[in-house]
Amino acid sequence: MARVGLLEDNSKIAKLCATMLHYVGHEVIIYEHPSQCLDALHITDPSLLMGSGRLSRDTMLPVEVLILDLHLPDIGGLEVLRRLQATPHTRKLPLIFCTAAPDHELEQAFRIAPQAGLVEKPFTIQVLLTAIRNALQASS
Repeated sequence: MARVGLLEDNSKIAKLCATMLHYVGHEVIIYEHPSQCLDALHITDPSLLMGSGRLSRDTMLPVEVLILDLHLPDIGGLEVLRRLQATPHTRKLPLIFCTAAPDHELEQAFRIAPQAGLVEKPFTIQVLLTAIRNALQASS
């Protein structure tokens, strides 16, 4: 099974997802705040990382796939996406948008990360599991 990162600021949704994913064998790391997730992925300010040689494209990440809510406090989901795409070692991290965002926000998100999967809230565990499987298969 996979190491799944979950960037979700709603603690009830995060705990429910984590419980369901643990039940089927995934390891889940919940990130309640965007800065917590970006720090774990070794991203603080992409401009500091670019060309610095501190981290390589092969840097070991704590997760194999990241489930990302687009409506987040402090740093919005679109900014998180921009930082992930601007950083060599996270550019190919499989992503799944798990959101109730309106179409225009989803269009922006897919322009930034066209390879991402989508799970629209509300969702079933089967839809989430399928999205994880598809994201991991597409990345290998």
